Amino acid sequence: MNQMKEKFRIFVWPYLIVALGYLLLYTAMHWLLFIKLDLFELDEELLKFWLPIALAWLPVLFWLRPSLRKLASNNPERSEFILQIVLWLGLALPVIFAQHYIIGATGRLSALNTPTEISNQSGSRYYTLQRYYIDKNYAGVVNDAAITGRYNEQYNMSLYVVLPMLDKPGDTAASACNTWYALYFSKTVSNDLSATAKEAAYRQFLDESQRKFDTLSLNNFTYLEKVPYGDSRSAYLQAVQDNKHFSSSRPVILQPRFITFAAHVTSPLWTILVFIACFLIWVAIVVYARLKSPAATSFHFPAGGPHYSDTAEDPQHPVPPPVQRNSLLKPHTGYKVTPVLMYINVGIYLLMVMKGMGVMQFRAADLLEWGANYRPYTVHGEWWRLLTSTFLHGGLIHLASNMFGLVIAGAFLEPMIGSRRLLISYLVAGIVASGASTLWHPDTVSVGASGAIFGLFGICIPFLAKAYHNEYARRQLFNILFLVGYNLVWGLSGGVDNAAHIGGLVAGLITGLVIHPAVKKEYLAAHKEEIPEEETLD
Repeated sequence: MNQMKEKFRIFVWPYLIVALGYLLLYTAMHWLLFIKLDLFELDEELLKFWLPIALAWLPVLFWLRPSLRKLASNNPERSEFILQIVLWLGLALPVIFAQHYIIGATGRLSALNTPTEISNQSGSRYYTLQRYYIDKNYAGVVNDAAITGRYNEQYNMSLYVVLPMLDKPGDTAASACNTWYALYFSKTVSNDLSATAKEAAYRQFLDESQRKFDTLSLNNFTYLEKVPYGDSRSAYLQAVQDNKHFSSSRPVILQPRFITFAAHVTSPLWTILVFIACFLIWVAIVVYARLKSPAATSFHFPAGGPHYSDTAEDPQHPVPPPVQRNSLLKPHTGYKVTPVLMYINVGIYLLMVMKGMGVMQFRAADLLEWGANYRPYTVHGEWWRLLTSTFLHGGLIHLASNMFGLVIAGAFLEPMIGSRRLLISYLVAGIVASGASTLWHPDTVSVGASGAIFGLFGICIPFLAKAYHNEYARRQLFNILFLVGYNLVWGLSGGVDNAAHIGGLVAGLITGLVIHPAVKKEYLAAHKEEIPEEETLD
């Protein structure tokens, strides 16, 4: 009984306090800064889903994680990791449900007479109108295509259409319109289709959308909702800007809704039920868990850690680097450039997200504006795109996979070849990869650090091959060759810039062969007294 009270004191009540605090604080800040005051323009999907997930790690790491070390386990590291995931989900899920509720519940429905009055109505998200005229003759259109799916198996085609909403038909003679009616058409086909088949499918999609548009009734909506900040709003705003008949200084984009206004609000009961379920799951885990004995709890590893080793990295005899917690994400001696490159890539992605360009994927038009590689632009003087495109990514999954590869390659290479060589090699491989993409693809928007990362893996290959007699080097060489080969084969399925991958890989192989003698010489000079005379390094 005393142990149960102790477990509740250490694990249950702190979780309850932190979970409630996170739920109330995040929801209050969301409502105040982004709904009530509307101080910042942030993608609504980011606010409703991605930020609650990301920020939930902070209270877990700072307040809940330390106490997990007091639980007994046969595999402490694995158990601690799993429990952190449980805590993270337990904090994030109720907050996600709460954001969906707070957005719908706090939105005010304004009953107005005409669209002109919307510009003077602040703080509303939903509207009904007594009189209006939607002009089909002066539509603004933006088309888009994106490759999606876990394995890039889907080719999504989209049309974003905006129509001027005027007070009466006679207003079509005016040159300005600030209220726009939004329509969206989409179709998905297999990404395995050839380029000719995709072009035919796209023409068919345009014809089908035109027929739907011609027969579409625009007046049977129940109410209108402002398009929230996000990638769709960016596309609609671009369609407004492309409209040749009407100018718009402060456009308001409205999308029709066909359900009753009361039905759009999710019940707060879902938030309560999810919170209770997460709490009960955590209580059940704690009840069945065992506390460590006081002696085990007070034990500490020495400063170097349980796996500490000061073994030097030998370019001819690579050994597994010592495992140090969080060392791959923080710059430190001998490992500075890799995390900084990761910070730059992630930072640019976050800036694009905060600009409302999307989360999971960005539109090609936005990527071009930020510096994507596109042959018609690049070869006509915008050569800087060969470099800037290597710091852009098409979306969250694209970024995450590339940063994972960057950390793996950088953690192995940078301590061996030095930070300056790694930075130069990374930039050169990235530029060569972009150049190869430009030569191969006449009309493709290309972004991503994968070409530069393939270059780093290319550098690894000659270093590991020259130390082939070493078991660790041999194993890592096979791993890298498999990883490179798998990605190149996967790239044949479409939607992957294999030209950039091959260009970066070749640049890396050449770089590795060129710098290997210098790195070897530096290593021998630094470890002259440690290497036996009879040991050969070739």
